[in-house]
Amino acid sequence: MRNDLTDKMSLKEKFGHVRNLLSCLYQIDRTYFFLATVRLLLDAVKSALIIVLSADILGLLYVSAPGEEIMRPVIWLLAFSFGLSLFSSVLLNEYIQPKRDNIGRIYDGNYAAKFQQMDYSLIESPYVMKLNERIIRANNWGAGIYSVFWDFDAIVSGIFKLVSSVIIVFPLLKIIAESGNVWMYLGLAGLTAILCLLTIGIAKANASYQQWFLASLDELFPEEMRKKYVSTSWYWVMRCISGDYHFIKDIHLYDGYEMMEHYTTGNMREGEKQMPWVSVTEKLCGKLGFLRGTAESLITLAGFLISAAYALLGAFPVGDVIKFASAFTNMLSGVQNMAYQCNGLIVTARRAASTLEMMNIGDEMYRGKLPVEKRLDNQYEIEFRNVSFRYPGTETYALKNLSLKLHIGERMAIVGMNGSGKTTMIKLLCRLYDPQEGEILLNGVDIRKFRQEEYIRLFSVVFQDFKLLSMPLGENVAASLDVDEKLAEQVLRKAGLSERLAKLPEGLETWLYQDIADDGVEISGGEAQKIAIARALYKDAPFVLLDEPTASLDPLSEYEIYSGFDAMVGDKTAIYISHRLSSCRFCDDIAVFHEGRLVQRGTHEELLKDEQGKYYELWNAQAQYYT
Repeated sequence: MRNDLTDKMSLKEKFGHVRNLLSCLYQIDRTYFFLATVRLLLDAVKSALIIVLSADILGLLYVSAPGEEIMRPVIWLLAFSFGLSLFSSVLLNEYIQPKRDNIGRIYDGNYAAKFQQMDYSLIESPYVMKLNERIIRANNWGAGIYSVFWDFDAIVSGIFKLVSSVIIVFPLLKIIAESGNVWMYLGLAGLTAILCLLTIGIAKANASYQQWFLASLDELFPEEMRKKYVSTSWYWVMRCISGDYHFIKDIHLYDGYEMMEHYTTGNMREGEKQMPWVSVTEKLCGKLGFLRGTAESLITLAGFLISAAYALLGAFPVGDVIKFASAFTNMLSGVQNMAYQCNGLIVTARRAASTLEMMNIGDEMYRGKLPVEKRLDNQYEIEFRNVSFRYPGTETYALKNLSLKLHIGERMAIVGMNGSGKTTMIKLLCRLYDPQEGEILLNGVDIRKFRQEEYIRLFSVVFQDFKLLSMPLGENVAASLDVDEKLAEQVLRKAGLSERLAKLPEGLETWLYQDIADDGVEISGGEAQKIAIARALYKDAPFVLLDEPTASLDPLSEYEIYSGFDAMVGDKTAIYISHRLSSCRFCDDIAVFHEGRLVQRGTHEELLKDEQGKYYELWNAQAQYYT
């Protein structure tokens, strides 16, 4: 990962990041930057016309010209200013701002889509986790991707200011040159150079400070300190601001105000004591801001003093004082904008580089090309053959030398203590990961050869950490915008939600939770489990997998749910994963896992006969719940 914000980079690399970011945004909307440039050009033309016509009006007033002659440039000034301002405003509000917002949404949406579609094995890899951490940290600075638009506007505006000002000032410089006063000409050139160097110097100091701060961030602000004094504080502050009702009721009931104060404002105050360098950097920022403001004031003052001096010396008419001073100020202001915002654009592009790197990550998992045979009889057999697997970034095997066959229509329980490899086996079965050793076969063919999108249709899975979304109930069940209402209602009734469904105000259109919809309904943990089971039934896949979705329930309640689910599954292949044994009584086959290995296999009665076995140990430890 070469795009770390703390890396020292060559000028070529810096502008490479800018080019990549602008190219990415251009691909989203190919007209935005053109329209933005047109608007900035109109604004520059308007400013130049105001300078020129204002100077003409002042000159006419100075020589007491007739009113009719004075009104002519006044009318032109008003007409041009109004017309150009109106056109610029229409461009900004009707086209540019909506496009800007849309680009930001699509940019964020593309990142979210990439993260969702990425290989699951990559998402949990140390590389992607570190990259994502950098993205989150980078996006916490400034206005995120929207800084690009403001930096672009400032830079292009600065270029137009510089060009238009030079065009206006050039005739006046010619007058000064022809006057024969070399010292006056050299003095003007020298002062201009000094002010430009001052502006660029302050901008460079600001850029150096930002580079130092980013390079020293990990040293000044270690990860533990960030989490303790910033991340934790802002996490709870934002949850309170957003009115997260899921936890506020507990704060009320348990009088947790003092605890929350500690984790919000208390942590922030303590952070100020533990991180004194923060106030130092804030003061440095203030000094740089003061220097920038001083430079701006000096530029304006110098412009008026120089033009006034030349007018008094007779170098050009008094009316040109405004023209020269304004153009001179505008020119140096353009240089200042470009100096500051070029650095700003480079920093923004570097921050966005991690996001672009994430979006350009290619899939490592082979997607396969063979179609999965569609069998009406669902005669599928899956075999694990000498499969070993360890998670990315670890040396310990989560599964070791696993050999196991799953036959159609059977009920299998996979049991074992937490961390024994049960869930890992399911992740491999569903091709969330590929094993490092061995192979998994579907009807004798390595599953890696099948089209992945077709292969995963064979499985309906309810994980322990299943999630329901703040969306309508029907879409939660169908996992799609296209809902078969008859089927959705049927599986919800099978899952035991007939009464609850009848009471919902909008039926399947009822939104779950109130995160998005104010009239959303809150559901209990048991109801959520039933909806998750209904979702598995709706998919109607040949293999149904339950990976401890009832782990939060007591063993008897778990047994009741498993018994009911077993009846719903019918002739499908069902696999029950649990560290508790409530599912074993009605299963044809039981596989016992321990420390990543398959240590026993058989029926309930067969396994209980082995008093030295792991199953016997687990059963007797839990027997009080099943007798």
